[in-house]
Amino acid sequence: MPQDDFKFHRLSHVKLYVPDLQAAVAYYQEAGLRAEMVASPDDPAPQRARLFFPEGEAYLELHTDARQQFTDVQVSVTRLDQAYRFLSRQPTVMWLEPPHDAGGKRRATVRGPDGNVLILTEDPLPSLRDD
Repeated sequence: MPQDDFKFHRLSHVKLYVPDLQAAVAYYQEAGLRAEMVASPDDPAPQRARLFFPEGEAYLELHTDARQQFTDVQVSVTRLDQAYRFLSRQPTVMWLEPPHDAGGKRRATVRGPDGNVLILTEDPLPSLRDD
């Protein structure tokens, strides 16, 4: 089945809900991950943490927003609009957010046929240089 010229490019991060951010961060730090606390512009108290593995670029993101008690996975794609058209052909796919601009990046949120949520972000294709 052709993919309309888009590809899943790389895993960015996995986002997990935790009721106690400090306890969860301590647990993952003890397991060897490096933590970076993230505050929002509206609230200086950290509500999220990014946990980085010793190797690789993907990370865990922990948050305390009880309205989002599910796991989502952020995946970069090469062409978001083509991914949207291709995946929309599948009747078991539900778009929670169609492609849109968010914080300087294009993104969309989809619930796959297995019920898992994927956040798709667009990675620009490498440009060809004339050197």
